[in-house]
Amino acid sequence: MAQRPLEGRVAVVAGASRGVGMGCAVELGAAGAFVYALGRTLKPGTGDAKGSLTETVEQIEQLGGRGVAVACDCTDEQALADILARVKAEQGRLDVIVNSVFAAPRFGAAIGKRFWETSTDLWREVVDLGAKSAYLASYYAAPLMIDTAGRDRRPTLIVNVSGRGAVRYRYNVVYGVGKSATERLTRDMALDLKDHNVAVTSIWPNGHTVPPAEPETPRYNGRGVVALAADPKIMDKSGAHFWTAELAREYGFTDELGHAHPIADLTDTFSLDQA
Repeated sequence: MAQRPLEGRVAVVAGASRGVGMGCAVELGAAGAFVYALGRTLKPGTGDAKGSLTETVEQIEQLGGRGVAVACDCTDEQALADILARVKAEQGRLDVIVNSVFAAPRFGAAIGKRFWETSTDLWREVVDLGAKSAYLASYYAAPLMIDTAGRDRRPTLIVNVSGRGAVRYRYNVVYGVGKSATERLTRDMALDLKDHNVAVTSIWPNGHTVPPAEPETPRYNGRGVVALAADPKIMDKSGAHFWTAELAREYGFTDELGHAHPIADLTDTFSLDQA
């Protein structure tokens, strides 16, 4: 991979305060893209967990990249519409959007509970926050991405962060619904956008890789997104999902610590009997 393979491109990352979204924003910036980092936690110490948009942008800048922190509730349709309009006005292009919105700290208490044992608010915290925000962000990004791909004669890319919960029981019922919706969104948007040279894929981080002392890092997943965005044949992958470790094996990258990671076993799923 070239040192800065995305030089001159523009990316939007929804859910960039921490976790996989943060890792994607940092790696896209390090690869040369100008990054709009979106999320609800703008400054350190103001969110549900460690991490903030300003810290994400600081990491991007430390690696020689450029970006801007944009406070945004990604379930707010008008807020997303305004931000994508801002991207068009300021940059005139959009090459990559990553949808990685998930409230992991609040979700933790619901792990292992049966659906009638959880609050109905969990639906909003998973399905609306994750799948709906991905739909809205992609909806408002698509026209600009189509225009960019047509003008440059080069594919643009939408990446949805999903996971094995889309096809196997994991954590609880609502989690599976949210991941299944995101996965179907990926496949069906890919069909709509195929003739416009806009690729849509999903990545599956492996949150409990072996050995546990060397877990996948957020930036490892971000490097998978960079590899996809830099691939001139990305349209061949549109509509499909990929374990990040699969991408690492194909494109030849490790995490920032130099660690390689195994591809997960799909049958290695969470069981209520283990809760």
